[in-house]
Amino acid sequence: MKLKNSIFIIILVFVTLFSSWMVPSFVKKMTDDSRAYPLMYYSSRLKELCIIDFRENKEAFMDIKGNVYPRLKYDSLLPLLNFRQLAMDGTMPDSIDGYAMDIKQLRTKQVMFRFRPADVFAPLPKMGVLLEAMPKRGKLQLPGDYFRMEDDGITFVDAETNSVNVTKSHVFTKEMKKKGFQFPVKNYWGNPTTRKSYEEGYFCLDNNNELYHLKMVNGRPFVKNTGIGQRVGLRWFVMSEVSDKRFYGYVFGNNGEMGILESTEDGGYNFLPMEIRPIDISKDEVTILGNILYWTVKVSDSSGMDCYGLNSSDLRALSSYHQERKRVLWDEISEYLFPVVISPESSNSGHIGLYVDLFSYKAFALSLLMALGSFVFIRKRLSLQKQIFIAVMVFFTGLSGLIALFFVPYNRFDK
Repeated sequence: MKLKNSIFIIILVFVTLFSSWMVPSFVKKMTDDSRAYPLMYYSSRLKELCIIDFRENKEAFMDIKGNVYPRLKYDSLLPLLNFRQLAMDGTMPDSIDGYAMDIKQLRTKQVMFRFRPADVFAPLPKMGVLLEAMPKRGKLQLPGDYFRMEDDGITFVDAETNSVNVTKSHVFTKEMKKKGFQFPVKNYWGNPTTRKSYEEGYFCLDNNNELYHLKMVNGRPFVKNTGIGQRVGLRWFVMSEVSDKRFYGYVFGNNGEMGILESTEDGGYNFLPMEIRPIDISKDEVTILGNILYWTVKVSDSSGMDCYGLNSSDLRALSSYHQERKRVLWDEISEYLFPVVISPESSNSGHIGLYVDLFSYKAFALSLLMALGSFVFIRKRLSLQKQIFIAVMVFFTGLSGLIALFFVPYNRFDK
């Protein structure tokens, strides 16, 4: 009898969990709609953020103040976004805000960046590749070895023989410790690829939360403390070897700060914060479209979007705009039908797991009626203990639990 009860509970729980994923998924496909945010860009002509959404109106776009502009003026009012088209048409202005418009420089100063929470939760490779920062023939090449961070140093392993390069490992470890690096390393970031213009190595967070710059120059280690690790309270870093070599990457602080790690003229490092709202790297997506004069930064989460137009030189805010997340039919009905929606995947993580996508207290009123109905429906088929268990399951899962009951073999587990 105990075995029968255990099998019954296992089957019921499994079917209910599966139903809590599949039933809402089918309902969502029938009732959901696109909630993508429009393209936002700061206009160097209008000196204001523009909302570009030709899905709603193919003949016009507007700025955040509500002024509408015909699509014919799209290129001319956003010259730093559409400079290629203007150059082809021969209508590119010679200067904007006193800066000469050189096509090559405009390409060099372009910034495109996207951050997603899933990037943080994705597993990092256990080994890295340290390329030569000053190759003799000017072309980046794989060094033939890989490195891994140990508890007491850095170890280089030959890729062909899988043997440890003891000499190189000792030289790099000694130099890192000499410059104050404390092992074990907490995290390190780099771009281990030859498909880039130059090599800046890795940025490593040591055991004292100091951020160090590590690279290989003429076969020798270059190690330097950036001095911003503890000052900012570094939580995450994204390496970005941009064309103009202005900065090394994007810094995310423990208190929501976001900015860039600049390269100073004297070879030092400077943290330049962006004047935007605090960033939660576990929930927020960040998109940056930048040019020689202005950066457009878009921050979005499950509740809405915040967009900022920043001055490219000091990253101070010139304009800002907020848009609430669009509510669709799925939002209206899901919070009354499903107390809990379960999914094996999450938009904030790349791992397969058991995630709660929705929790709504509004659905418990209907769930209570469903639970009472199921209790009455099965009261003559199962024992009182099983009846109570099923009613509780339906109460916490709503429509998903009720549908799951139709797939439970009652005749196998009767009194």
